[in-house]
Amino acid sequence: PYGIEAVTQYRSEYNYRGFQLADETTSFQVGLRYQFDDSSYLNSALWHDGETGDGDFSEAGAILEIGKDLGNSSFTLSTTYRSYSHSIFESGVNIEASANYNLSENLTASGKVAYDTGANGLYGELGFQYYIRVNDDSYVNLSTGVSYIDDYYDLSGLNDAFAKVSFTYNINDSVSFTPYVGTSILLDNEENRMDSLNAGAYFAVSF
Repeated sequence: PYGIEAVTQYRSEYNYRGFQLADETTSFQVGLRYQFDDSSYLNSALWHDGETGDGDFSEAGAILEIGKDLGNSSFTLSTTYRSYSHSIFESGVNIEASANYNLSENLTASGKVAYDTGANGLYGELGFQYYIRVNDDSYVNLSTGVSYIDDYYDLSGLNDAFAKVSFTYNINDSVSFTPYVGTSILLDNEENRMDSLNAGAYFAVSF
């Protein structure tokens, strides 16, 4: 019932919820999953993210998430703690609930709502994800959506429209490589913020 995964990531720009936190970063994460039964599970993870080059930004975090699958739907409830250094964000706890519904074998609709004590505000998101099987060892994921914030770092209203395209190649049953390209286009509250276009890659090993 146990699963362990280690992930390293490089990204050209760290954009989180429509806010640019840093330029180039690398991160490392270790996660543990426990499967209670065929439809219920518990996820936990620890990670560290740091800016490369001349930047001093760093982030350390931990998450505990419980999930339940019901037919074509799935639900999760999570608590995340993030500690920031040299960042425009404040350290704090993010409490989040999310739901996903499989519209078809390849298309999923999702929604989430979160309260972040560091931001002292609410964040909400609606999105869609589309899965394309390439062959037995690789697939493409397309995702897009819009987000809304309420008193999130003193900002409220429509936040951003976002999209991401990723390609995953499973080198074997335990190792995968995933390059991606993502974008964030601001809708309201553009003061001191800018649109983003970024790229990166994950390298994951699971046991």
